[in-house]
Amino acid sequence: MWKLERASVYVDLRITLPTYSRFYDDLNGTTSNSRKAQQLCNLIEQQDPDKLIKLTLDFPSSSNEYIPFLNTEVRIDDEGKIHSMLFRKPQKKPLTLHYNSHHTTRTKIATVESMYKTAEVVSSDYNNQRHSSKMVDTLLLNNGYPNRVIEAIKDKRKRQRKRHKTQTSDNTAILKLPYINEATSRKFRDAVKHSGLPVKIVEKPGRRLKDLLTDSRPLDKAKCTNKNCRTCESLSPSLDNGDCMSRNTIYKITCTLDNCMETYGGETYRPLYHRFDEHYRSAANPTAKSYVDKPLAKHYRDKHPKYNGNPKLKLEIVDKGSSLIDRKIKEAKFLVHNKPSLNDKSELNNLTQFLVP
Repeated sequence: MWKLERASVYVDLRITLPTYSRFYDDLNGTTSNSRKAQQLCNLIEQQDPDKLIKLTLDFPSSSNEYIPFLNTEVRIDDEGKIHSMLFRKPQKKPLTLHYNSHHTTRTKIATVESMYKTAEVVSSDYNNQRHSSKMVDTLLLNNGYPNRVIEAIKDKRKRQRKRHKTQTSDNTAILKLPYINEATSRKFRDAVKHSGLPVKIVEKPGRRLKDLLTDSRPLDKAKCTNKNCRTCESLSPSLDNGDCMSRNTIYKITCTLDNCMETYGGETYRPLYHRFDEHYRSAANPTAKSYVDKPLAKHYRDKHPKYNGNPKLKLEIVDKGSSLIDRKIKEAKFLVHNKPSLNDKSELNNLTQFLVP
């Protein structure tokens, strides 16, 4: 669409629009008559070499008629004043986050508040705000929200507008917790409140069956294109081509030279082949100053001092993390349970802070 518009809207001087904005396939502009608007649509269609793009025109028959644009309806009166209110396509199903869904109460309240805020922002005056708010009321009632809950959220928004200048602590820490149920969440919030600590609890829903059983992009798995990828050559046979580009991994490296079988464990956010290349180079150049303190360099310098060939290393992906803290916790668990011989004690001691005894 951008190519078609660039060759017509922005170049052709036969049509000028006082205002013009676009949202992929929704175009909005102001002009004095429908003939000019239709001419603009024709110019855009003509730029399509396959002649498959067909644009439909919504033009008001009078100054009292509203025209839909994205999530709003807009009209311009005889005095040039713009009026707007919330809009939902008639064919759009009346669905939103259901009241009985497995989400935190805070998430539901925040979703509803956001809907009312949007209805307020896109409405140009009080009457249109009432119209937009009623549309949200109907949508929420269709999705199981009791009327008392809706009114409570509206009253809360009114109170917030009266004291919109709220003071919040800059030192507040965020504590992310998985959502289990409302009773558990209430216990967490009460414990934090009674402690007096500047902590804000943020709950996130757990993984759904849809996340576990389906993949929206099954063909997007990365493939390694390097014919001489030393990481792929060192990977365990159970892993696939392309696993060398995995991120957020906890890994184990085993020295297989002369059946040595000593191991090292670590974690990385970067693609795995970046981190493994660093370990490989340190083992291949154990006397280099830049690698003198690296664990695999120490190992090859002390245990295989006469070996001058390529390092014999086997790489395994032990686990995958979702964040820095998650990776650190899983790495600490792996090191504590498996005690790899090439990890020094200070590293183990630093990681134990991520484990609860």
